[in-house]
Amino acid sequence: MTAFFIMVPAMVSAQNVDSQLRVQGYVFLGVGSGGDLTPPTKYAGSGGEVLLYRGLGVGGELEVMGSHDEGAGLYSIDSSYHFFRAHGKSKLVPFIEGGYTRAFGNYGVTSSQDLFNFGGGIHYWVFKHVGLRLEFRDFVAQRSFFGVTDHYWGFRVGLALRE
Repeated sequence: MTAFFIMVPAMVSAQNVDSQLRVQGYVFLGVGSGGDLTPPTKYAGSGGEVLLYRGLGVGGELEVMGSHDEGAGLYSIDSSYHFFRAHGKSKLVPFIEGGYTRAFGNYGVTSSQDLFNFGGGIHYWVFKHVGLRLEFRDFVAQRSFFGVTDHYWGFRVGLALRE
């Protein structure tokens, strides 16, 4: 994961100025619930993505959910689609995303478990390279093929930066 965040900016900077590749990163805080988590759950993390072609992107993120004594770490690899590329007049860019998530840590149901995630939100680009990120994300854990499905959902607010 770390190699991804180190290599992507190096690859993008080697492209010519007409390149369609765009790199953006973000940090976020959030609150949500779901699964066995009856009180609100807190989220914090960071991520990044590369917009490859006409709004289609790939990225990853690392986050923590819960508290220090009953929490879990999550890392995700996602694909995304940004409906309006913010090259021109539009400062508001809605997006959808989804992908694979791996949970690790000391919280029982999510300890070393495969999940998938989906969600969406908006970027509001306040300045050319700095924006506000508002997002809804749902992590889905299938305990067995015909078993119980847990949802760990959250609303997240973040700061987005782009090259």
